[in-house]
Amino acid sequence: MKVLILSGDYVEDYELFAPIKALEMLDVDVHVVCPDKKSGDIVQTAVHYFDGWQTHSENIGHPFELTHTFADIKLDEYAGLVVPGGRFPEYQRNDQRVLDVVKFFFDKNLPVAALCHGLQILAAAGVLKGRSCSAVHTCKLDVIAGGGTYVDFHMLSKNVHVDGNLVSAPAYPAIGVWMREFIKLLGFKVQFSS
Repeated sequence: MKVLILSGDYVEDYELFAPIKALEMLDVDVHVVCPDKKSGDIVQTAVHYFDGWQTHSENIGHPFELTHTFADIKLDEYAGLVVPGGRFPEYQRNDQRVLDVVKFFFDKNLPVAALCHGLQILAAAGVLKGRSCSAVHTCKLDVIAGGGTYVDFHMLSKNVHVDGNLVSAPAYPAIGVWMREFIKLLGFKVQFSS
């Protein structure tokens, strides 16, 4: 099974690395891409801190080496899509190629996990009409303008919202439950023996 992850410079560090590791643990072939970059190119991540100011602070995260080339992806090969947050959705929501990728997964009703600012891309793609989703609170108006209903969770909560094929959450503290629900939509059943 293959899963596609969208990324770009200043993708949120945890929101990129944690889903990769969660999916790799299940032997999923994870392909991370960025428009206009190739396999082996670097995207710079950012670490967001919610530290009591009116907005988050941002620090340099780890450099990440892209696993695949955006121009070479074959969408029919993927079982699901992950759209992390950070700053990259601010500019990639203006890239029609990215919007077309998102629309493909919604048109096929394939699982999509979007977190934090990642919902900006979904709103721009027009796939939130008639849906409900969560996002970081600063993206509430993006969700509403995109035709969606905003589900208001505290940004540091471990809450997740599922609406059909869409799994969303407000920010990185919810990564564990966000991935748990996405993995279920992919068809995995994780069981523990006693």
